[in-house]
Amino acid sequence: MKIEVSSNKTFNAPARKPRARTVQTNTRDEALVQERRDVLIRAAIKVFIEKGFHEATVRDIGRAADMTQGTIYNYVKSKDDILYLVCDRIVTEYQLKVKQALEETAGTQTQVFAALRTVARIMYEHQDEIVLIYQNSHLLDKRSRNIILARVEEFIAMFESILAKASEQTKIDFGNLNIAANIVTFLPTMIALRRWSLRDRTNPEEVIEALSTFMARGLGFS
Repeated sequence: MKIEVSSNKTFNAPARKPRARTVQTNTRDEALVQERRDVLIRAAIKVFIEKGFHEATVRDIGRAADMTQGTIYNYVKSKDDILYLVCDRIVTEYQLKVKQALEETAGTQTQVFAALRTVARIMYEHQDEIVLIYQNSHLLDKRSRNIILARVEEFIAMFESILAKASEQTKIDFGNLNIAANIVTFLPTMIALRRWSLRDRTNPEEVIEALSTFMARGLGFS
């Protein structure tokens, strides 16, 4: 699929689409499955960060989640399933948050700023999860890893569309839209990956504002 912009440039949206990855469960109550998996995900994030994925056991996660191993296996089949759910949750959340920010704002430039600030804020609010993904996503099985990567590509493509619309309406040339979209979706991860440097020198709002303003200016907005 190609998206046209007024400067006669085009970009190719990623052809790879996220595929379904069903984590098996022994429970038919979908609401209960979601509730218990939410608890498992929060507990797993804590345990994986403290011990590392390899050293952590399902029993460790169970203690943190106040669940027995038997109960856990009603909702997932393995520790790998839990890691996949952790990765999928954060990717899903920042996609939904950006879409919500776009729906709540009007005007192309305002929408770009809102999208940039939203990504920066999510990265700040979910620093532990971001670090966890960067340290452990390579441990996912090939199919699960490809699904997560495809979801990320979908997010990048969403930003390409945002920038294509902004370029058309503002006449600002962002250059290669795919590169620009990759920059503005990756740069905010520095909030998590460089938190050791930022933590004691700046407050959260200052970091979020400085980063989103820096990206907006880099795109050519005043």
